[in-house]
Amino acid sequence: MATQTPEAPMLSLNHFRPGTPSAELEAFVDAIRPLLRRVIAVFNGKGGQGKTSLASHVAGLLAEGEASKEEAGQEAGRVLLLEVDAQGNTLQDLGVKGHPSNDHGQSLAMAIQYGTAPTIIKDVRPRLDIIPSGIELETLPAIMVAVQQKVGRAAGLSLAVMLAKLAAHYRWIVIDCPPVTKEPQELALCAARWVLSPVSVADSSSIGGLGGVSHRFNATADLNPDLELLGAVLFGFKKQYYSDRVTGEKRPVGLWVEARRKLVNLLEQAGSDAPVFETVIRQAEGVAVACRDRGQLAYEVGEATDGIKWWQKMRGEKGTLLPTDRAEAVGQDYEDLLVEIVSRIVTVETLEEQEAAQ
Repeated sequence: MATQTPEAPMLSLNHFRPGTPSAELEAFVDAIRPLLRRVIAVFNGKGGQGKTSLASHVAGLLAEGEASKEEAGQEAGRVLLLEVDAQGNTLQDLGVKGHPSNDHGQSLAMAIQYGTAPTIIKDVRPRLDIIPSGIELETLPAIMVAVQQKVGRAAGLSLAVMLAKLAAHYRWIVIDCPPVTKEPQELALCAARWVLSPVSVADSSSIGGLGGVSHRFNATADLNPDLELLGAVLFGFKKQYYSDRVTGEKRPVGLWVEARRKLVNLLEQAGSDAPVFETVIRQAEGVAVACRDRGQLAYEVGEATDGIKWWQKMRGEKGTLLPTDRAEAVGQDYEDLLVEIVSRIVTVETLEEQEAAQ
């Protein structure tokens, strides 16, 4: 059941001013947080980590799962994808960069500044909508200065308020974050319930990008006390094993093993119970290029028809693995990852509901 939307005057920042008492801001945050329980921000503080590919695939697969419910005669929700970045690569990933409604982020920038409704391109896939992004979002830092002058610290909630107004129409919302620019990062993290963080290499700068996530958590804690790390994803690694010729035992080897070890240690030191997901999105540059060139996701490029889907795995169904063709294999990686993502979210939500009922 969709969460009831608060009355319209409540979903506005217009009554805030610089110097508004913190208690009033906290009450507003408490009121909108229940509307944003399934907002996932894909974020790492370093570029080239696979954020956009991960965001597009997660949104696409979530929508495919909802579409399957509709086909089965069950209640189905919708999925919304948005990118708070001037590159606009999510549009290219989904093949809608040339869509007539692509305003290159103008309506999104206006929504953040003035509280107006953004343009939404509907049904880029069954049950999947996207808010266009692009070059117009380069003005976000200046926009945030103007909003802060008007409403003070509440300016950080501009994106959260926009999404709260839309939340009744969507079961899932996925945000693709830029790696560097502070203002859109903080807007996304003030709106999200979960942060999904990909790491693409085992070096210190890539792992350190996950540390940058922690810094942003601290910077937005007063405006989003619910923000939590969903987990880290190893992205673009060769998942290799060494087989002992005598015993036949298989042992994981390669950079992905070292990256996993470093990430597990980092999360433990930070006191986080977030996992490093077991699924590794394999290295396949040719597939990535083909996906972006075609405007298709990996499982669409592979045109896989064999095997079971992620939502069937969630129900405990059994089936054969997809063929080992490269695009199909990458698509399978994303489906396996989504099983882990949804399982973690549902587990946490169930525990929270049980605690609230006590």
